[in-house]
Amino acid sequence: MLCLWIINNFVTSTLGKALNAVRDNETAAEAMTVDTRRTKIIAFLFGAFWAGVAGGLFAHVLRYINPAMFGIQQLAEVLAMVYFGGLNSVYGSIVGAVTINLLSEMLRPLEMFKWIAIPLLLILVMIFRPMGLVAFRDFDLRSVFGPKGP
Repeated sequence: MLCLWIINNFVTSTLGKALNAVRDNETAAEAMTVDTRRTKIIAFLFGAFWAGVAGGLFAHVLRYINPAMFGIQQLAEVLAMVYFGGLNSVYGSIVGAVTINLLSEMLRPLEMFKWIAIPLLLILVMIFRPMGLVAFRDFDLRSVFGPKGP
């Protein structure tokens, strides 16, 4: 939960808005006084930090790690999780990861056919919801747990 809170605060901060501006149009962002070089370096460092944290936790859980464990199938699965949930949403990535894992477990009895069903579902999401299931949705904990308006 702490990691999600930190990432969400980073994305909604001024630096996060600068990252979105650089992603959308680098020239326009630079014209609006965003230091694009610094922003890209910070984005790389932020992503590398969280990749290191995730790798450390993964190695701790498995107690063994090997480069052969990270093949093209693992990469495709992670990218499918992110795309399925939503490209521009922190919480969409979580929804995508949970959904793909649940589908994978539910389709386990089908053995090889699950590797046909999940990509077909991903293609349908790409056709009907190009930005993912939870794209552009901001989830604010204060709106859920905070006081209600008059």
